[in-house]
Amino acid sequence: MIVRPLMAEWDATLAEMTALIAAAPVATAERLLVGKDLAARTRALDKAEGLGKAFLDRLRAFRVLDPACGSGNFLYLALLELKNIEHKVNLDIEALGLPRAFPTLGPENVLGIELNPYAAELARVSVWIGEIQWMRRNGFEAARNPILRTLDTIECRDAVLGPDGGRAEWPKADVVVGNPPFLGSSKFLLAFGEGYATELRRAWAGTVHASADLVAYWFAKAWEQIEGKRLRTAGLVSTNSIRSTRNRHVLSPIVKSGRIFEAWGDEEWTIDGADVRVSMVCFDAQEGKVARLDGVATSEIFADLSAARGGQDLTAVTALSQNANLCFEGVKK
Repeated sequence: MIVRPLMAEWDATLAEMTALIAAAPVATAERLLVGKDLAARTRALDKAEGLGKAFLDRLRAFRVLDPACGSGNFLYLALLELKNIEHKVNLDIEALGLPRAFPTLGPENVLGIELNPYAAELARVSVWIGEIQWMRRNGFEAARNPILRTLDTIECRDAVLGPDGGRAEWPKADVVVGNPPFLGSSKFLLAFGEGYATELRRAWAGTVHASADLVAYWFAKAWEQIEGKRLRTAGLVSTNSIRSTRNRHVLSPIVKSGRIFEAWGDEEWTIDGADVRVSMVCFDAQEGKVARLDGVATSEIFADLSAARGGQDLTAVTALSQNANLCFEGVKK
């Protein structure tokens, strides 16, 4: 999601930089570089330095969003990994004999949305602590005056329902990660009240099934961001019910117009002291590349988080008309 794609991109850039420098004339004890040779080496070094600077600029502009960030665990880890990548890039650049830059990535590279004010403030502090710890651990001076600054990139608001009753807006980002809240649709009224539940379902009508669990709204919004070119990749944790008929409605358009490129369908998870089973789903708008399901390569992952069974996508089956009106769930207390 974050590390592997960025490191693959850097490895390609580093190889190009190395080739440029290796092909340039080299001074020796018997031969100094002058004239055309000196100019050729200067051009090669300048071009290599420009490639390194361009990658660092891209890294500094990279944004990770957690739209249900809680106390900031995902953002904390994302920031540390981004800073690790930047540090490695700077060391690699220095090893080529080029000027090494000072680390500049910081808390502004991670964005968050959190409804609970206390959790949002805790997330801000967690991110700053991560920044300070990383700087000190790697031998750099951390900020002192002030030690912590206001972090407006973590917002305290609803991530799926806007104040006007429409769909909430998300900031533009490269990657979305997160663990949205787990809540079954049957508990909506008790948790939120009839007014909010009605507004939420109305805002997402036609996109999210009326009986879908709360977590489905985050999947729908992430895909909406990808379709709108405001996001490249998303990776979200859900209860394993995301595979069920009423919930996988939000995964179907991803499979149809994009791809689920990595997923874990049924994993153990502990939250608030309760053991639950979860699914982890990573998706984007690319097509035609190899995917991985439960760690195994496959040509395609379907909306029920299964792979091809003899080429058949069982999520496309329809109900038998003979089974219509045979039973009803009845009243649920």
